[in-house]
Amino acid sequence: MLNISVMDVVYTIINILILFAVFRIFLFKRVDRILEERKNDIDTAKDDAIKMQNEAEAVKAEYNSRIEDIESEKEAAVSAVRQDAYKEYDRIVADARKQADNILIEARKTAEIESQREKDAYVTELTDMVLDAVTRISASKHTKEEDMELYDKFISKASEKQ
Repeated sequence: MLNISVMDVVYTIINILILFAVFRIFLFKRVDRILEERKNDIDTAKDDAIKMQNEAEAVKAEYNSRIEDIESEKEAAVSAVRQDAYKEYDRIVADARKQADNILIEARKTAEIESQREKDAYVTELTDMVLDAVTRISASKHTKEEDMELYDKFISKASEKQ
């Protein structure tokens, strides 16, 4: 059977305490130190990650702000170009209207001049015919029948010319 003596129990307790002290001094302190270093490294990495995330969010916010600025500048530029295009369109239309009005005025003037020329030519021709008729009447002996005949010829020539 198994004999347990008090001294064996005391030696065993002392051995356990010595082993605990040795483990505590040489093993647990080193392990605790390594675990503490790892914890510090993890905390540092976590802080760095949070810092980088904050910086990334700041850069993203700046990027979005720049994009909005560029969009607003683009809209302003497009609006300005549209306004310039409308002004140019209006100017071109106004110039075309002025040119059309000038062409109409010139055409009317030309038509009036041509009409006046035709009237003058008609008056000149009519005057020549009257002079011719008067010359014939005065150069010949005329009787009433001859006068009527000359008058009829004159009227028929005048109506043919029109």
